[in-house]
Amino acid sequence: MTLEYVSCDYCGSDQATVVVRQTDKLHHTTDEYFTIVRCNVCGLHYTNPRPSPAEIARFYPSDYSFHGATPRWRELLSRLLDWCANGQVAWLIGLVPAVGRRLAARVRPRIPDPVLEYYRRGGQGAYLDIGCGSGRHAHYWGHASSVGSCQRFTQVAGVEASAAARELLAREGIDVWGDIDQVPLGRMFAVIRMNWSLEHVHSPSRYFRFIAERLLPGGRAVIAVPNYEGLIYRVAPDCVELPIHLYHFRACDIAAYADRFGLVVKAQHTFSYPEMFRAAGDAGLLPTAFADYGDIFWARAMMRSLKPFDDAGWGNDLLVVIERNGL
Repeated sequence: MTLEYVSCDYCGSDQATVVVRQTDKLHHTTDEYFTIVRCNVCGLHYTNPRPSPAEIARFYPSDYSFHGATPRWRELLSRLLDWCANGQVAWLIGLVPAVGRRLAARVRPRIPDPVLEYYRRGGQGAYLDIGCGSGRHAHYWGHASSVGSCQRFTQVAGVEASAAARELLAREGIDVWGDIDQVPLGRMFAVIRMNWSLEHVHSPSRYFRFIAERLLPGGRAVIAVPNYEGLIYRVAPDCVELPIHLYHFRACDIAAYADRFGLVVKAQHTFSYPEMFRAAGDAGLLPTAFADYGDIFWARAMMRSLKPFDDAGWGNDLLVVIERNGL
């Protein structure tokens, strides 16, 4: 395999310091080693050297993301289980140990989806999801916030690299393209979403430029990424998805990109959930006690203990709302 060496996407410097060197410890797609470097000029962290666009696909596990069609009954069951794990009945369900242990993985903080909130409050204008999968699931926010579901509010469209996922979207009459360069020049959007996809792209600046050019005046971009300043990356620096995560963002990095392209950060929030620590324990990146954290009560207690870190900006995931000013 041939790896490509790159300069910093933000400032162009080729002077960087190695901060992490590891193989794929989470998905086990390769035994090869990769490095994360920190730009000596602007501080951006990125994978270097890295697989080229032609090579990167082979490092994704077959079940990595939401590219397939999900039966409606599975979607409903998943929503029910999430409600059981995070609702007021959780304490009762937790009294059944086997059920409580299975639902523990679904315990997570309630983070309102800015996209769904915008349209529910009467927001107008077309919606584009970059990295939308099959359009049936919006990652953390599930089916209700997906491209397919948001058709009830507005005209929707997607950008998705998976040909199989694009075919499913096309069957539902949703405009979808394989790359942002294929989006017709005349198409403008009130909302653009990137759910845990910006860290996978080979040039973040290309996507910020697209957002700046395609947002309507007053439009917003909703970006969610792993937070490289998060608690888990502080206690377990190896807990990164190499080599498929090409960039490792902090809040200041997103703000710097936004400012460069004339965009304004309107809101940001970090958050964590217990399942990520369990997965790190399973992978041997944290003590095995995290892999065996037990039942739903333990998971909810852990989530409460994580909240001060979330509030301090140390949550493991980062949600940023960016707006385009203008008349």
